Amino acid sequence: MKSLVVITLLLTVTGLAQAVPPQNPEQVNAMIAELKSLHQQGIELHRDYDADDKAQLKACQAEHAGLGAQATELRNRAAKLPELAYRVNLTMAANDAVGCVSCTSDGSDCDAIPAALKRVDQQTKAGTKAADSGD
Repeated sequence: MKSLVVITLLLTVTGLAQAVPPQNPEQVNAMIAELKSLHQQGIELHRDYDADDKAQLKACQAEHAGLGAQATELRNRAAKLPELAYRVNLTMAANDAVGCVSCTSDGSDCDAIPAALKRVDQQTKAGTKAADSGD
């Protein structure tokens, strides 16, 4: 996780994360929507269950068994995006979503998802402006 943060910072500082629109905006938008949904479900999960209570932990795992697999699959898809900036930011957000929706975590991973999605939004807007000014 720390290495992804370092890579992101280096790319930002060196300018390698250029402002480019996504090749497939629908795919990026679908990932953003999925991340927002996983984030909300993770917040609710940690509000409703106490991971220290074995009975509640078991109930949480039974009710939310598929969320971790969904977040992991999303992380794998994000890691294959062709544009570096989207790949890094969406993969980082999806990695946080894996922890966010885990019944055994404290939910702190949920806090990082909105910031990563904000970076994706900024990248999208910058890429759209760059594409528009290039015409």
